[in-house]
Amino acid sequence: MQKSGKISNDERTAKICESTETSKIEFAYKARVEGNDFELSTDSYTMRIVEVIKEGSTDVGSANKLRTFLSYQHCREALSLATGKTYLIMGSSKDIHKDAQKQTYQYVLGERTWIEYWPSEAECQLDEYGSTCMGMEEMVNQYTIFACQQ
Repeated sequence: MQKSGKISNDERTAKICESTETSKIEFAYKARVEGNDFELSTDSYTMRIVEVIKEGSTDVGSANKLRTFLSYQHCREALSLATGKTYLIMGSSKDIHKDAQKQTYQYVLGERTWIEYWPSEAECQLDEYGSTCMGMEEMVNQYTIFACQQ
């Protein structure tokens, strides 16, 4: 499900550094939906990784590359991912599968995945998105400068 409503900067910054037995965030991307393919049981989204905020050890060098994100059809409405829009996606390497044949990676969007709409630069000028934009920027800066301090 896509995160919505008021998300605190602390919540977002804590999530990128989350490391518990049940959930470890190993990647964080700013990704833009380029297209989708809805089949009977699986929805497939083609996304361009616009910015790698946190790079795990599984899919190295994914910046500016297209990646496939998979989800269940019954999650389509809750995800509400729109073509041309950009999102913050954070997740675990458990959700990344390498397609050896195609030499690419597929990401499973599951209950542990953090998905949040990332407003465009124009939207960031609007009151509605101002705090979200500042929060996203702050999280990226915090992580870039300090990484995750235990």
